[in-house]
Amino acid sequence: MPGVPTGRACDACRKQKKKCDEQQPTCSRCARLKVKCIGSGKQRFKFQEEKRFSPPRPPQANVKPESISFNSVITKPIQHIYMHVPLGSLLPSPSNELTNLTATFIRTIKRSTDLRYNMWWSFGTFLDDVPRRLGSNEALDRAVDAVSTAHGDFCTRREASTDALAKYSQALRTLRVYLDDQFHAQSSNTLCAVMILLICQVFLGPSTQCWSGHAEGAAAILKARKSLGPRDDFEKKLFLSMRGTVLFEGVFNDRINLTPEEWTDLVKSDLDSNTPEGQMMICLSQAPDLMRRGREALQTGSDTTSVSDEIWAIYQNCKTELRSLQLRASENIITELDISQIPAGKQALVRSFMYAHYERTYGIGLTISLFFNCLLSGLGAHDGASLFDAHFLAEEVLALADRSAIWRPIGTGYLIIGFSAAWAAATDPLIRARLLVAINEYGSDMRMRDSNFLINEVQWTAERLRLGTPLEKEKYLHGVREYIQT
Repeated sequence: MPGVPTGRACDACRKQKKKCDEQQPTCSRCARLKVKCIGSGKQRFKFQEEKRFSPPRPPQANVKPESISFNSVITKPIQHIYMHVPLGSLLPSPSNELTNLTATFIRTIKRSTDLRYNMWWSFGTFLDDVPRRLGSNEALDRAVDAVSTAHGDFCTRREASTDALAKYSQALRTLRVYLDDQFHAQSSNTLCAVMILLICQVFLGPSTQCWSGHAEGAAAILKARKSLGPRDDFEKKLFLSMRGTVLFEGVFNDRINLTPEEWTDLVKSDLDSNTPEGQMMICLSQAPDLMRRGREALQTGSDTTSVSDEIWAIYQNCKTELRSLQLRASENIITELDISQIPAGKQALVRSFMYAHYERTYGIGLTISLFFNCLLSGLGAHDGASLFDAHFLAEEVLALADRSAIWRPIGTGYLIIGFSAAWAAATDPLIRARLLVAINEYGSDMRMRDSNFLINEVQWTAERLRLGTPLEKEKYLHGVREYIQT
């Protein structure tokens, strides 16, 4: 009869009458067969009808944001309602489309999702606050719709669907309209839409090169606001996720032209300033200016002693913080974690999340340390010490990749830039070959499947990190290509 539960197996397993392990977002059988997994782990009821979110028509380029509506609701009044109505007061009932969009996104960022596909763990806790903001900013609504669809496609390990690409394109067009309006361009919701489109680009795969994208637009928005620091608690959490993306791209993209003071404002956070990872980000925030000064000194033949000494001092700080990150990721530290307030049934899950988090922060610390190691090599400073460290750090990156393989693909996306930095720092041809194999494998996880494209990106990255110093002879490159093909 209607309303009787019918199980939690996915549609594909139910149709084939196969046992389903009910994993989310995709069961093991669907992942193995590379088919779209629908409904895994979801309680069903007879005669239940599910409606998909159908967004309104995209706005025209010459339409002002004030006239853009989401289901005939104007943006500014809803912002006013959310900002000034006391908690618990009645708000206008959302439309069916908005309800479906919100429900879909909540499922997409579910915390209990396997770490291989877990958006909340990989991209930040600010995602928890996004559902309550839907319906107040169409750029954010469309970005959320696009990322939910792209994530669903990505979890099936297939190419991005036409639907995901179309929604991504619509989200970009809507965002451009909002960015043309001074009021909306500086709002938290529009900035959040930029960050979500950055995440969406991860699932769709880069269209051109790795170091260009929405991070440039995010930096421009922050610069236009006069102050790059967060304005409220939501932005504090948003900045924790956005700062790394903007800063890592800022090392390679000269169009992200922030002053040292602006980089510091972007990176500093009272949420983690006293932690090793927070200190690592503060160190990295000094890299763009040091790279500019070092490159100018090399090009003009000026004395590089001053900038070399600054980089060396920061590099020593990085190694100190890196040691703290390494110790924290050890099993002894994890077992001493105070989780007495957590129900016994969830303690194992929390331990696994914390261990994965510590390993990830250690990996990011390795990458930042390798950046400064490359800068020292490019300036010809402390060659003996930096060469010894480069070998150790590159081996650590490879060892971390082996330990972290269980979290592929989304949970290890950060490792690709670490591989590239290790390749730039290392000089041993065997280590470089192993790193390029890892780049090729992990790059294929993130829809970067062209080996020649990846090799070119690695070479370009190395050239940049070494301040324009020639790196590798053609014979090595030829040997590496043959190694990858075999």
